[in-house]
Amino acid sequence: MDFIFQKFCNYLPPVKLKTKFKKKFFYFVFSIFKFFLKGPFKLNFGNFFFYAFPQKGDYSRYMLTRAELPDPKEREIIKQNLNSEKNLFIDCGANAGFYTLDIWTSVKNCKVYAFEPSLKERYFLNENLKLNNIHQIQVVKYAVADKNGLAFFNDTRNHNYDSSIGGGYITEKELDQANSYEVKLITLDNYFRNKEKEIDNANIFIKVDIEGYDFKAIRGAKNLIIKNNCSVIFEFSKMIVSQEDYQTDYLQDFFKEGFEIYNVHGEKLSMKQLEKKLNGLDEAHDTCGNFFLTKKKLKFTF
Repeated sequence: MDFIFQKFCNYLPPVKLKTKFKKKFFYFVFSIFKFFLKGPFKLNFGNFFFYAFPQKGDYSRYMLTRAELPDPKEREIIKQNLNSEKNLFIDCGANAGFYTLDIWTSVKNCKVYAFEPSLKERYFLNENLKLNNIHQIQVVKYAVADKNGLAFFNDTRNHNYDSSIGGGYITEKELDQANSYEVKLITLDNYFRNKEKEIDNANIFIKVDIEGYDFKAIRGAKNLIIKNNCSVIFEFSKMIVSQEDYQTDYLQDFFKEGFEIYNVHGEKLSMKQLEKKLNGLDEAHDTCGNFFLTKKKLKFTF
């Protein structure tokens, strides 16, 4: 059955599905086959291919139900604003490479660093890079944080192509010996301290999606961000505000330097408004979306 469905994916790849009707048709066919599929399936997105899994609960399944990559608006905003002669994209929490592959294959003159502490996620990231014969992307195994040191990564993704449920997060304590292991914490300020040639005069965009450590990673990149006028996209979640050291003015140092927060529509928001959105979520939802921290006049058309 996998062979037949892969043939269908080859005949009608996501790159050709530009309308809602075509995407719904793709999902209709997938819904007929889904109970008999194991995967992975190679999907063509135009500039690159990506492996997708049909198992319920795997976030790569999104590509089979929607016929597109996750976060299309966010990725488009990043791509249209990385438009200089020298660009640098830093992907913190790269997972299997949804942002990394799209940015690197779409943006000219762009260097990409993909930070991913999960052994299992890095496996799938490297498989996707091999699939596209890409060797220029720098995959970094460290966990990005607000300090250098050691922590544990609770890794819940199955390292198996037959079943690849995703997930994982950084924790100070070892929660489960079967899934937890020690990882190195590093700040972006420290990692890029001796990379002046890559940073100088570069248009830098940082994406942060690390399950509650987002603000810690941003604080650990304060010098890099302020000195180089970087733009940052981060996910605001209940896991962030549940951190013991979370404060309402956690980003105050950036606000003093003229940085502002915007949603994907280019509307400016305060921290109070952001927290209000989060507090309004029901128990079934943990995040209120992706937001931009920047003092540039970003383009928000897509």
